[in-house]
Amino acid sequence: MKTTLKKTMAALSAAAVVAASAAVMAVPTSAAGVSLTMGSKTLTLAELKAANYQVTLPIGVTDSINSVGFGVTLGEGLTYVDLEASVKKATCLAATNDAGNFVFAPFAYATVPLKAVSGQIAEIKVKVSESAKPGDTFTLSIDGKDSDGVETSYKNGETGETGVPGSGAGTITIVEDPTEPTTEATTAAPTATPVAATTTTAKVATPTKPAKSTSSPKTGDALPVAGVAVAVAVIGGVALVAKKRK
Repeated sequence: MKTTLKKTMAALSAAAVVAASAAVMAVPTSAAGVSLTMGSKTLTLAELKAANYQVTLPIGVTDSINSVGFGVTLGEGLTYVDLEASVKKATCLAATNDAGNFVFAPFAYATVPLKAVSGQIAEIKVKVSESAKPGDTFTLSIDGKDSDGVETSYKNGETGETGVPGSGAGTITIVEDPTEPTTEATTAAPTATPVAATTTTAKVATPTKPAKSTSSPKTGDALPVAGVAVAVAVIGGVALVAKKRK
């Protein structure tokens, strides 16, 4: 009997703890001062195919927290693949609905001494429809609600601040693959081979030496003075030889 009673009390205590935890998550104690953020990415169709149509986006918070519960709604053309914490020693266990288009994940981070974290806290991987084409945009939204629409809360363990986190959204955009410049083959017109100009050089007649004249000098032609002296000497010599022979 005592054993049965103890088991019953233990079960009730556990149920009470779960109910109290759920109440704390659902009812904020202060106005929201932290918002959830979802990253965006732009990639070409070739890059998307190379990644097997899977894309990873960061999830973050705008201020320091130690815990937060968030839900991610995937737009048409996206399905859930994976979600995990980006912070060491943090816990982030995700659960998805049957359709695979909604993911809920409670995030918790505790250290000794207690410290809060900010910025990126997790990352989600989704698969884009294989019918995606350049120009398509796929959306993801994030807020502090579970699958039933019940609000959750964040908490900063250092300051004690709590509240319902603000929402955010992200996109995956597919763009055209860059086109390589096409090089058109250009055919150059054949260049005419220049015809060498033919130059005809006129032959210049070589002047011929005038023939020696055998005729006697014309009357009035005068011999040079030196020539006259030589002639006189020669004549005198000849006359002298002739005289001696006589």
